[in-house]
Amino acid sequence: MTSARATPADAAAELVAVQFALARRGLGLAQAALAGAGRVESLRHYPRGDVIDADNRSQFYYHLHGSSRCPAAEHGHFHLFTRRPDGRFSHLAGLSLDDRGWPLRWFTTNRWVTGETWQWAPALSADIDRFAPRTTGRLAPVARWLGAMVWIHRRGLKALLRRRDAVVARHLLRRDADDFFEDRRHDVLTEQRIDLADTLSRLAGTPPPTPGDN
Repeated sequence: MTSARATPADAAAELVAVQFALARRGLGLAQAALAGAGRVESLRHYPRGDVIDADNRSQFYYHLHGSSRCPAAEHGHFHLFTRRPDGRFSHLAGLSLDDRGWPLRWFTTNRWVTGETWQWAPALSADIDRFAPRTTGRLAPVARWLGAMVWIHRRGLKALLRRRDAVVARHLLRRDADDFFEDRRHDVLTEQRIDLADTLSRLAGTPPPTPGDN
């Protein structure tokens, strides 16, 4: 459903519908992303081999690992990509979740983190708009939810990528590009906190709840 023709309200409705459907099964997005894995291993991709939708040039996986740059409440995070017909992929954003599956932040990463083909923000703008992965099985609702999340936040994600580019440009004034892009001291380059309740309230045209509301 989420596409260039969808409205933000359509995307919000799809996002909420997925979350409610999972909640009725006792699942949050973090648990759903693991697709019933009996054993959770640090850094392993869930699913193994990633979800790749060649028709929509969209790819994603979920994983968990410790890092001083991760929010204390983080359970794990998605990595979202655009995938070219020749198999090359470029990172669009990471999306952190807490253990209830509630989104915490968007973030961008240095090239070495995912082994991507680096693309500057202007080249990724249309890919942000296009990101709408589809798959079958247990991860189908997760794919729809991610597509809706990206569509709702697409302007902010494009701004986050432009900020990423500015960070990289400052480093490249004094460093070789390959030296910086492979520097393990630089992993997360930019990040943006997510307040999903506020975003959904704005899209619905209703004020978000305030402390003391029943």
